[in-house]
Amino acid sequence: MILWQLRPRGGLARASNGYSALRALRFAPGTALFGIMNRLRYTFLLLLSAGCVEEAPVEPLPEQIIPTNITATDRDLQPGESTTLTVTITNTLDEEVELVFPTQCQALIFIRNASGRVLTPENGNHVCASVPSLLTLPAGASKSYTMEWGGGIAFGPAGTSTRVPPGTYYASAELRADNYLAIAFPITIVVH
Repeated sequence: MILWQLRPRGGLARASNGYSALRALRFAPGTALFGIMNRLRYTFLLLLSAGCVEEAPVEPLPEQIIPTNITATDRDLQPGESTTLTVTITNTLDEEVELVFPTQCQALIFIRNASGRVLTPENGNHVCASVPSLLTLPAGASKSYTMEWGGGIAFGPAGTSTRVPPGTYYASAELRADNYLAIAFPITIVVH
């Protein structure tokens, strides 16, 4: 009769006749050793395949063909002050560009808080006439849109709408034409 001693904390078993568990036991399904060896085999295969992982090619972000930017006349608003936000779109192509918009609003400006929630316009919705509009930009030409913001939940001079709480806000703009989206990356505006 062979007696087995199990070593604490996962050590190998040792038979009383001197054979190690690896020699004495068969790797038969249902045995503890089979389970351990299976786990080791899968771990080994995972480690081997980790260096062989084929990554999908990352597509670079497309460069905006018609760049758009936003500026502000004052980026530090004290109570009672307003800033003029200007969105400029520039045709950098060698030919004329026509952009068709689904509404009369062509440049949509948004004011977001630090968590990304749109505060201006209130509820994130611009009120626009649902009549299509056309923007024609000759080669090398620019078009600018301006809007006044006084730190409120609606666009307009200071004091014309409920003021947003003091803090740092991000002004950005989008031009959502049919088959083209231009985005002006955010700028910060501090409201006191």
